[in-house]
Amino acid sequence: MSDEFRHRTRIDVRFRDVDAFGHVNNSVFLSYVEQGRIRYLSEALGRPISLTDVAELPLILARLAIDYRAPIFFGEQVEVGTRVDWIGRTSFAMAHRLTAGDDAHLVAETTSVLVSYDYSAGRPMPVPDDWRQRLEATEGRSLDRAAQGVA
Repeated sequence: MSDEFRHRTRIDVRFRDVDAFGHVNNSVFLSYVEQGRIRYLSEALGRPISLTDVAELPLILARLAIDYRAPIFFGEQVEVGTRVDWIGRTSFAMAHRLTAGDDAHLVAETTSVLVSYDYSAGRPMPVPDDWRQRLEATEGRSLDRAAQGVA
């Protein structure tokens, strides 16, 4: 995995992740991505994520795309590389690269868009400035969407 994915989450494939065809079910790939995403955000934003307090991470997953490249099998370890690609006014994009096995072969690539969300008001809110600063520090570069020419 290249340095373009500075954050990595390692996950052991559980027996329950495997389907009747002998490989990890496609929906489980998304739970691996979710685990990588939440761990990245918790560490980058410097806040433990609690299931009882949604205010800790007021986000909604607005978009998720995945390209499956190879199967994953029981007994393999999966590594989820995670990065933030850009930050807009109320949203930001993330990318993940999943590799597996002793040879770390590519098994999937994903992109997602998350929206900062004010649950009490029921609408999007600006990405907090401290998040922008922490995510840019984690990535070591500017993430401003407009500066990158992202529509």
